[in-house]
Amino acid sequence: MIHHKHKFIFIHIPKTGGTSVKKLLRMNNFEKSEIYGHAPYKAYTDYCEHYKEYFTFTIVRNPYDKMVSQYKYFTESQNAKPTKKVKEYFKGYTFKKFLKKFYTKPYVGDSTHRIIYMDMLHPVDQIDFIGRFENLQEDFDIICEKIGIPQQQLPHNNKTEHKHYTEYYDDETREIVAEKYAKDIEYFGYKFGE
Repeated sequence: MIHHKHKFIFIHIPKTGGTSVKKLLRMNNFEKSEIYGHAPYKAYTDYCEHYKEYFTFTIVRNPYDKMVSQYKYFTESQNAKPTKKVKEYFKGYTFKKFLKKFYTKPYVGDSTHRIIYMDMLHPVDQIDFIGRFENLQEDFDIICEKIGIPQQQLPHNNKTEHKHYTEYYDDETREIVAEKYAKDIEYFGYKFGE
């Protein structure tokens, strides 16, 4: 999402609360962006020549938690998204089978759901603020201050219902996520169970 009048760029990483953030921004009369969906930072820098003057922000989430949410979203969501095709593809999958299939080709659905944070945010040192899903409201309050809107309670859109993410993992599934998200886990200091 890009807003030229208020000069901000929001890089929406899937399953990190970004739909709630975008919905609240639209409720505050921020017009729709020219760039939609889960575009990486580079899409904005290619699109907007003055991007360095814009406040850029994103939200990240513990990859172990994100993948359980992703699993539930693709297999049980009553939301219009994901598409029927995606739901049919993953129908009846266990978490382990989902993780193994999620990273293979052919891939069904929006492939940006598979991009690691460090690739989506490259170069990460140019992002002005990186909020965390784990303390989303507090970090969103900072974002509101930076973009000049009153602090307000975020809605919770696209919420998935599930047990604590640690209950879905065994040694093999922990290793799959640790390997796929190694750069993110190291850079953001995420640990399993925290």
